[in-house]
Amino acid sequence: MNRLTTIRSYKIDCSDRSGFDQDYAGDVSATPPSNGIPFVSGRSQELQLQPDLSLYASDVCDEQDVEVSGILQPGLLVVLPLAGEADVTYGDQRFLLGNRDNEGNGLVLSLTQRDRFSRRLIRGTRRRVVSLAFGSRWLSKHEDLLAAYPVLESLRGNHLAVQHWRLSAHLRLLAGSVFELCAVNTPLMGLRLESRCLDIVAEVLAGLTDVNPASERTLRPRERRRLAEFRAFLDSGAGDDWSMQALAERIGMSPSTLQRYFRLYTGNSVFAYQRRRLLEQARIALEQEGISVSDAAQLAGYTSAANFATAFRRQFGMQPGILRLHR
Repeated sequence: MNRLTTIRSYKIDCSDRSGFDQDYAGDVSATPPSNGIPFVSGRSQELQLQPDLSLYASDVCDEQDVEVSGILQPGLLVVLPLAGEADVTYGDQRFLLGNRDNEGNGLVLSLTQRDRFSRRLIRGTRRRVVSLAFGSRWLSKHEDLLAAYPVLESLRGNHLAVQHWRLSAHLRLLAGSVFELCAVNTPLMGLRLESRCLDIVAEVLAGLTDVNPASERTLRPRERRRLAEFRAFLDSGAGDDWSMQALAERIGMSPSTLQRYFRLYTGNSVFAYQRRRLLEQARIALEQEGISVSDAAQLAGYTSAANFATAFRRQFGMQPGILRLHR
């Protein structure tokens, strides 16, 4: 953001909330008392999905040059910029999310205590972002899971510690689907969003293995570049029907070496990664397009709708037909 502008301050009272970076929800933002012009226009949503787990999704355009501020609660904040730029300060650290230097990167921020945040709104700037806030109770409940990720462990002990990582195509797909789910107000919307957010958490953790010190000691830079390109190939869907031998030949490894390195890189075997991605695509098609369960099974690579329903239930905790009934 290079243009000069006059920034006015406006304080947000969010001391009892998880703390994202705006104080609005719905079709238009809260309006400041000075001139009756809204801060932003567009669509935003903030939801409490579990105790100490909150979702924030915003697809807006700034309507004023103004600075908004508030308080963040202790925990972990995950920010997924999908489009546009955001100029935000957490504590005493300023970030230009989504700009040329950070385009395509996510951010995890650790807060061991309450601290201030502020955002500079620049009139005419558009942005699309999904954020998750994990409070202390949620983190304590999932301590065993999080302990398997040294990057998170090192972050959590340091106030305002930050980790950036590259958003995968699959993670961007998951985060983007949050907006469609928020737009359809059905009795199952909260359940669907909670499930989707847990999928996002799993993908974030998989992405953080890219910066896991243990993985760094095991995988050389050249191997990591090859694996990043290979995962992008899988995400494109071009290799959905390929055998393990064919996939291994594409990356120039033996099948056993590919499986070992891919598990180090993502935390999953190649086919487990593929299966989860295809099930996710089938779920989005059920939710948004209302396709039949048999068509969803075919989309996910299953010849048997019954086997698909079993795999779907194990992955998402519900039968696929429920999604069609509540569109």
